[in-house]
Amino acid sequence: MLVTKNAAELCTLLVNELYGQLPSRIIAALLARGRSNIRDIALHTSLSPKQVRHGLALVIQHNLIFYNTDPDSGATTYDANPQASYYLARVGKILEIIDRKYGTVAKELVNDLLMLGRVEIVDLVRYIKRNRGRKNTTNGHQGADHDFEDQDHDDPFNDDSLYVNGNNGTEDGANSTEDIYNTLAQLIAAGVIETVSASMFQSPQDLKASIEQDCLKEFPNGIRGAKVTTEFDTMVRSRIKAIGAERTTTKRKLQQSALYEPSNIKRRKLANGAMSNGFAGDSGGAILQDEPNTVIRVNFDKCMVELRNQKLIEHAEDFVGETTSQVYSALLAALCRKVYRCQHDQHAIMTEEEEESYYAGGRVTAEEVFDHLDPDIDLSNGIGTSASDDIDPRLAERIRKYPPQTQGSHLKGALEEGDEVMGSDDEDYDRNGENLKGALTNGHGHQNGNKDDGDCFADGQPSRAQKIQQMRQHLLLLGETRQQFVRHCGQNEWTVDFGPLVQQLRYVELDTMIEDSFGRHGLRLTRILREKGKLDDKTLPAMALMRKPDVHVKMAEMEMAGFLEVQEVPRDNNRAANRTMFFWFFDEPRTLKRVLDNAYKSMVRCLERLDVERYKKRSVLSLAERKDVQGHEEESLRDDVYQEYLEYLDIEKKLLSQVSRLDDLVAVFQDF
Repeated sequence: MLVTKNAAELCTLLVNELYGQLPSRIIAALLARGRSNIRDIALHTSLSPKQVRHGLALVIQHNLIFYNTDPDSGATTYDANPQASYYLARVGKILEIIDRKYGTVAKELVNDLLMLGRVEIVDLVRYIKRNRGRKNTTNGHQGADHDFEDQDHDDPFNDDSLYVNGNNGTEDGANSTEDIYNTLAQLIAAGVIETVSASMFQSPQDLKASIEQDCLKEFPNGIRGAKVTTEFDTMVRSRIKAIGAERTTTKRKLQQSALYEPSNIKRRKLANGAMSNGFAGDSGGAILQDEPNTVIRVNFDKCMVELRNQKLIEHAEDFVGETTSQVYSALLAALCRKVYRCQHDQHAIMTEEEEESYYAGGRVTAEEVFDHLDPDIDLSNGIGTSASDDIDPRLAERIRKYPPQTQGSHLKGALEEGDEVMGSDDEDYDRNGENLKGALTNGHGHQNGNKDDGDCFADGQPSRAQKIQQMRQHLLLLGETRQQFVRHCGQNEWTVDFGPLVQQLRYVELDTMIEDSFGRHGLRLTRILREKGKLDDKTLPAMALMRKPDVHVKMAEMEMAGFLEVQEVPRDNNRAANRTMFFWFFDEPRTLKRVLDNAYKSMVRCLERLDVERYKKRSVLSLAERKDVQGHEEESLRDDVYQEYLEYLDIEKKLLSQVSRLDDLVAVFQDF
């Protein structure tokens, strides 16, 4: 895969930061030279073949490279996976969102998987139990019948008998193991963790090419004619879908368990007061215990979906408030089960369900959204007051079958041909319209906040039907915003058009960068060109309400920075300046590429500066990394040494924070 020079340097630095110098040198060679075999890698890295094999084993373990073996010659070549290398910059964000959504145990599991790479389930459980056992023995809670000094500490997967929580009784250890298996089952069912098959070690392009070669054997006379071509394409697609279905076998087993349904999760949460580590089912662990040799790894595609949802929730909160954004969070959580990746790759291996979800779009009902909603949210907040006569149900309950189209930096808000308005003779419309007219003052179920006793529980709390109706008001509010966070796509069906929303986020970030660099006039000119397309230098000043010399100066500045482009169209063959028309335009793809490359360059410089600071403070860091000093730096180090250590931590925090902010830009411009 071709990447820019700055992107290749960034991937190399990220691999070096987490896994060391040996794998980073191999990644750098593959990014620079492309597909190579072991001999070529050893030649370009100045490493011995033995060292290269050790490094390849590590990077394959973490999915940082692909490999492909030629069936005829048996030669194996290796190719870099720059996307997986770059995802290492988002490890902290992924762990944070896993902790918030699935609990602490899930966060620790994902963290261990990120460090280990692909691993069998039974080995992962042993590793986790061993690490917990070490922590507890360090705290002085070792049982009398266990002696960790007799264990082999070099192999984390060699002991089945280690206990957890500092107790050597079997009951606590069994319960902890059960929690681990159940949390793993939840993460696999949600798609955050995926099972690994042999086809995943090939790049999607190589895998598709090998499938096509196998299918060609079924056509000894070649691919000729429209009918044979159609049969060949159908055979290739069916085999690709079969591979995708094979990859998701365990996931489908876990999803079929009723205890993973959100309604049952909510019932258990209401019954017990809280969910243990964000998990609500206990049958998934038994399924995984029957398949202990299943190999798993972190699914970064699904993690990117979670990060995109978090970004959209923060964006919505700025416009519609906290309560409505929490309803939006529940909608995205319900929809997330039907969204498998942020962007579609033509070479991606997808199941039939994933294809249908991508092309048709996921839809959820109001009841599904309510099942994912936190029961502690007061839905009466954030709903405005209005007289029932002022509400037009035909507009409030308008259904839009098709997603909005982006025009410049805005969405078309007019009702397009093909959109459907609910008619007053529809039964569902009549019922929804009555509920809408009855919902009102202060967000309560009836006028002036009065409720009938039959619509409430004994303690005065609103019933489920009233809460769903209040939640629908928030959904309608989200659909009526200029950003169109939600689309009412059918009878009691809702969806989110991620493409136009992410496009708006890109324009927001671009506008912020342009305004910071070139001021309000530069932003005004950019928006005009984005809306109108190519304009000559005579029309632009009149539309921007600016003087012509000021426009020329500002446009030249923005062209030098790469945000605008100019096209010269001569009126005759002489190409004289006074006989040439200059058309200015905004080239969005080229601008995004330049902004991304600048972001990569800035991230590289931040990481290089961090290495320089570590070298300057190497004596202090060597003291702070001692086992007897870790966790007790203030008491163990001299005052001057401790102050230098704090200075380094402050510099490290600032540099890594800047890398994180730049990664937010990269995610919006490229990955979401």
